[in-house]
Amino acid sequence: MSASFSNLPAGRRGQAMALGVTLIALVILWAGVVAPLIGLYEARQDTLAQRRGLLVRMTMLADMLPTLRRQAGEKANAGPAPQALIEGASDAVASATLQERIQQMATQSEANLASVEALPGEQAGALRRIGLRVTLTTSWPVLVNLLAAIDEASPRMLVDDLQLQGSVIQVRQGEARLEARLNIYAFRVGKEPTP
Repeated sequence: MSASFSNLPAGRRGQAMALGVTLIALVILWAGVVAPLIGLYEARQDTLAQRRGLLVRMTMLADMLPTLRRQAGEKANAGPAPQALIEGASDAVASATLQERIQQMATQSEANLASVEALPGEQAGALRRIGLRVTLTTSWPVLVNLLAAIDEASPRMLVDDLQLQGSVIQVRQGEARLEARLNIYAFRVGKEPTP
């Protein structure tokens, strides 16, 4: 045994070699054991922080649940929900119903409809899209009132292809008239009629 150790350098050279081997062992130990453990610890810390944040959010949402249920109950008791679909056994009947509703809203908004044209019905999934092309000449405030009435209407209605054109015609103390063209759509239950 002593013969194998006799080949090792002694003195300062031996000490330097021992120090180098010790440093290499420490680097291998650090890279193979300590660094992965530190990385694992940091990853778990991040996961724990995310879970704590999730717990805070979930607790906040759980605390809001009674208030949301109370608000939902109040809305349910506030009256019937707006009707989503227009009634009518055919596109023509539904179109006439839609036209009647639009004329009522125009009258309430003090808007005078210049023309109302029925658009052909289109299939949209299980529903039929019923449309009207409406033209009117009115003032800006009256048009806004009419659009607000359409937005709040029951059955639900959609406005599309709104076109505005200004005019030099004056009404009431400097209030200019606008010509507006728009398509108004509602939906009814039904399939495309067979020819």
